[in-house]
Amino acid sequence: MSNSSTDNNTEKSLIKAIVAPSDYGRTLDKITQILSKELLVDFCAIIIISNHSKYFYTLINSKGKYATIHESKLSKIIQTPWVQEIKNNSKLKSISDLSNKKYQKLSLFFEDIKVQSLLGARTDFKGETNGIILLGKSNSYQWSSQDKTKLKEVVNIVGMACHLSQVDESFDEKSVNKDSSFSLSDIPQLLEENPILKLWWTSTRKQLEKQLEWNRKVIYNMITIMSDQTRNPLAILKMGITVLLTRELSPEELATRIAMLEDAWHKLNNINEKILQLKYLKSQDLCYNLVPLNLTKLLIDITDSYREKWQENCKNNLTLKTNFNIEPEEPLSTDVQHLTNILEELLTNASKFSIPNSTVTLEVNKENDNNDSLIIITLCNISEHGCRNNISEFFEPFYREQIVIDSGIPGIGVGLNIVKDLVKLIQGKISLESLPTETPKHCKIVCRLVLPQSLSSS
Repeated sequence: MSNSSTDNNTEKSLIKAIVAPSDYGRTLDKITQILSKELLVDFCAIIIISNHSKYFYTLINSKGKYATIHESKLSKIIQTPWVQEIKNNSKLKSISDLSNKKYQKLSLFFEDIKVQSLLGARTDFKGETNGIILLGKSNSYQWSSQDKTKLKEVVNIVGMACHLSQVDESFDEKSVNKDSSFSLSDIPQLLEENPILKLWWTSTRKQLEKQLEWNRKVIYNMITIMSDQTRNPLAILKMGITVLLTRELSPEELATRIAMLEDAWHKLNNINEKILQLKYLKSQDLCYNLVPLNLTKLLIDITDSYREKWQENCKNNLTLKTNFNIEPEEPLSTDVQHLTNILEELLTNASKFSIPNSTVTLEVNKENDNNDSLIIITLCNISEHGCRNNISEFFEPFYREQIVIDSGIPGIGVGLNIVKDLVKLIQGKISLESLPTETPKHCKIVCRLVLPQSLSSS
């Protein structure tokens, strides 16, 4: 065998053969070819140990051509004491010269294929022996420690391939077993005989088809939105880095460039934070921290902050009008952080989608429902987006209308989906409604948030 460092290439070739879409019989034939070539041997056989042992091999004759071995010859090899010792022992075994008298019986199996020296190892998967690898050369050969090391390095991968071959064979046998009491071909008859099962089958299939279509839609929207929202910030970062590396800038120019880079970074960071927040909401068993709070004070603090931001934005020139029809010290028992996140996201959305020079109104009322007090927070804004009949889709993840994308409004379409999950967590309800206005291309978006005044601790 060669002393060159080809170990990684050998492993990569073997793994590539395993993961390639094919039946595992062909895969194991391919693996024997790879091992023969990479380990520089004339003979390589893989024997799968199972109820029906299977044999895969590569044999190269003296002319450098592939040769064949009769299957009956291979089937007898596994019965020999030397091969049985390999099967029952984790250590490698080698023979440098089969012409030695003590290997006389074993040599009978190999003389027809002109093999004079052997190296063997067993393969395991999850602690169970499932195969044997035999390597051979056409001449007498003293197997080195490096030869044995190379073989040890591939036994785990070959063991995996042997296991997959057995799984594949088991699946095929079950699929074609005509004596099985139940198979896929029995389903239609079974459904016809059982109306309840037929109804369940039809309903389940429709649900799965609907879920599949929804998954495809979300993936498409996600890819489209992420590409749209990250393209410009990445371009600005690239341009800024190029300028900083190639040009001498004045202090004023440098400050401008750094400000542009910081703005691009903030946009990408906001996208990342939204994705992480969505991931957290979808993957964790969330809880809430129940605390009493002064609702009026919380609303004033939040709305004053947004009113100040909007006044600084001369482009949109939005006005925030509030109407609190509750007591100045109105108590509310809920998770203050979740509620703050909900209100801030709703106000952020209202500011992004409102037409310039318009008014956003936030109204708070209290209602009694079956002796339970409810807090109703209603947020309204005038928009030219969301005026169609698809407003219910606004709560879906990564949903954005094409007109929103074309208008260059920032966002990745997960904010309202996050809001929906947080509202559910604090036992509330949220809805959106689109109402017509006097201007045909504008509509009034009404967001209604209903919260229990006292959150159940259960």
